[in-house]
Order: sequence, then structure tokens, then C-alpha cells
Amino acid sequence: MLEATIASETAANRATALRNASATAETAPQFGSADRRMRWCFYSPGWRSLRVLAGDTSMSGGAEAQVAHLAAAMAQRGHEVSLIYGDGEGCAPPTTIAGVLCLDAAPSWRRPSSAARLWRALKDVSPTILYARLPDDFLWLVGLIGRLRSRTRFIYALAHDDHCKPWSTYRHRPWFHNPLYALGLHSADTIAIQHEGQRTRLPHRLRGRAVAVPNLLRSFASRPRPLEGAQIDALWVAQIRPEKRLERFLDLAGSCPGLRFSVVGGFDPTLPHATRSNLERKMRSLSNVTFLGPTQAAEIMALLEDSKVLVNTSEAEGFPNTMLEAWSAGVPVLSLAIDPGNVIETQALGRVSRTTAGLRSDLHLLTKNGILNQEMGKRALDYVRRRHNTTTTCDLLETAALGRQGSVPVDGTAQWQDAMP
Repeated sequence: MLEATIASETAANRATALRNASATAETAPQFGSADRRMRWCFYSPGWRSLRVLAGDTSMSGGAEAQVAHLAAAMAQRGHEVSLIYGDGEGCAPPTTIAGVLCLDAAPSWRRPSSAARLWRALKDVSPTILYARLPDDFLWLVGLIGRLRSRTRFIYALAHDDHCKPWSTYRHRPWFHNPLYALGLHSADTIAIQHEGQRTRLPHRLRGRAVAVPNLLRSFASRPRPLEGAQIDALWVAQIRPEKRLERFLDLAGSCPGLRFSVVGGFDPTLPHATRSNLERKMRSLSNVTFLGPTQAAEIMALLEDSKVLVNTSEAEGFPNTMLEAWSAGVPVLSLAIDPGNVIETQALGRVSRTTAGLRSDLHLLTKNGILNQEMGKRALDYVRRRHNTTTTCDLLETAALGRQGSVPVDGTAQWQDAMP
């Protein structure tokens, strides 16, 4: 499987070569901490981050992709980097991908002895920095190991606004999972937030540990994509699960028969069979909707470049990678409810509609008014170039690792503050 995904990574690299070239100026080394070599260990249970690292991006969530991209970026900057993944089996041998040592050592309740495997793996790699990005029953163990090693800092990065409140994060067996996640979150030395709205959602006593670290974008278009000739009026990209509310996008398509809609994403395994059948039936019934299923990252970028707008219908998010990817191509975002850090409205990167009628009206405006669409697309591309380039994200993460605060104004460059208490 890894051989196949590595082959797909080669194809993806060819498809994004021009975008990477345009991003070079934004990603040149600028920050002094980059020459201080550290040992980073990224903890990402499951297999998705490993697959993204190897090039398979068709079924990965945004959080797992960010872990993989950050790990590779830190390795490229000269740090010693490892990734702990897996489901408790521990059967896969160690392997190195993109300069990252990958260890099948994540624990599982099905294999109680797997916790000892995690302990041994962390002892072997002896990290300076432990980094995790998703709620997990064993975060407390990661944090405990960090506390027992006086020179190790544990950074936990919030991937979703709902993860700010640990006692209400899990809906499945909350009496069991939420206390364990709360223990893990409280053990973090630093909590990386995607936008300032997440700071206010955290419990009061954790807000002082919050450090803003923007999501990483690996490449940008040299200029906004040309609007003329775009074949897709509205594109929807997400893993299909209840909170993404795909049915709202399909209702929008049904109310706009003269526009062309496309859906990208695979069905989450936990989605009830009846819900999946209803969504599939509705997509088949709409002649102006094309369902493309799970798609590789390079192909998603090609679809964005052929779209007039990206539509988000979620009821809850963190800072969606899909929005950043759309902006990196100069495509404005039309969101029903989500506006991470209020950047869509304050920076004029698209529209936040708030109602179904408003969503339909805004879609017609952004697909028919080419001048407005292009103006928003240009601002969006400028915004992600300034704030979400590899240098800025890695600099801020390294700064947090050194116990310092950093910030990036939406219209400026990174700024550094004194050491955190």
C-alpha cells in the first residue's frame, strides 16, 4: 500500500510544481530558531497521517493532513522528526518517509500492552517536542511522558472549535472519553489555536497556554485563477459526515437548476446507512450535480481552479483546510455559517450567508458578478500568502516549542514576544 501511495505522491508533486515555484519567495528561511535542531515527535493515531505523508490524500481529514505536512516541513528544516501512528497492533516495521521516522506504536484499548509500546517508542526517540492534534484517549499518557521528561514540551493543537470544551467533545460514550481527553488537554504545555475565537472557547485556566499557529499551506497559485471558462459554479469538498451538512448543498443545487454543482468527498464509515442512501439518491436525482467521490489533493486543486466559488455548509468547524486551498487558488468562499476568526467578513474573502435564502442570493451574486468574484479571489490569495505560508507556520510552531509567544496580524508579518511563563 505504501508503495502505491508513494507513486501517487510523485504524480501529485508533478501536478503542483508550478504552484510550489510561486510559493518559494514566501517560504525562504527567515527565523532564527530554525537553526536550532530539535527532536519532534508527532502523535497521530490511526493510519491517515502516514498515508498523507506517503502521498495518499484521498481519504484524509484536515487534521491528519496538517500533522503530515508539518512533520515533513520540520524535517525539511533540519529537525529530527518522528511520527507515531497505528491502531494498537504494532506490526509494521519502522520506515522513513519524507525524512520522517514513522513508528507503528499508537496504543489501543483492544491491546492493553500497546501502551507500553508507546512508552518505549517515546523513550527511544527522546523528543524535545511532543505534538498532537486530535482528541484521543491516550493523550494523557503522552502528556505524562512529557512531564516526566523535564526537557520535553507537549504541544496540543486544536483542530476543531468543539475540541475547546473537553467535557463536551465526544458524543459517543462521553462519560468515558471526555474525561480522558480533558486530562490530556490539561497536560499540554502549549495549546496551539487556529484562530482567536478558539482562545475564548477554552476554559479560563487554559487560555494563557494558547498560542496562535496558522494552518500550513504548502503552495500557492502565482495569480488568481481566471474566472472565464470555469466549468463548476459551486464546489463542495469535505468528508461526508453529519456535521458537514451535505444535504444543505444539495438543497441549494435543487433551488438553482441553471448552475453547475460538484461534490468531492468520501462517506465517513460511521455515517448511518440510511443517511448515506438518502444522500446518494438525492445526488442521482439532481441533473446539475456531479458526485466525484474521494479525490486526491492535486485533483482537488484542479477542481478548485475550475470553480467559481467553494461552498461550506458545515454547522461546526475549526479552520477548514478546504477554505485555505480555495483561497490559495484565488477562489472566494461562500459559507452558510462558518467564519473562522471572522476572516471571511473582515478581509472580504467571500460571503457568510447565515440563511438558506442568503446562501442562494450570495451564490447568484458571486457566480454572475465577475469583477466582485475576482476582487475577493485576489484578496484571498494575498491573505493566505501572508499568513499561511510554510515559513510563518513553522516559525510560530518553533517559537511555541521554545516557550515564546508569537503572532501574525492578518495584514502583516510574524511578531515575537518574550517567553511564556
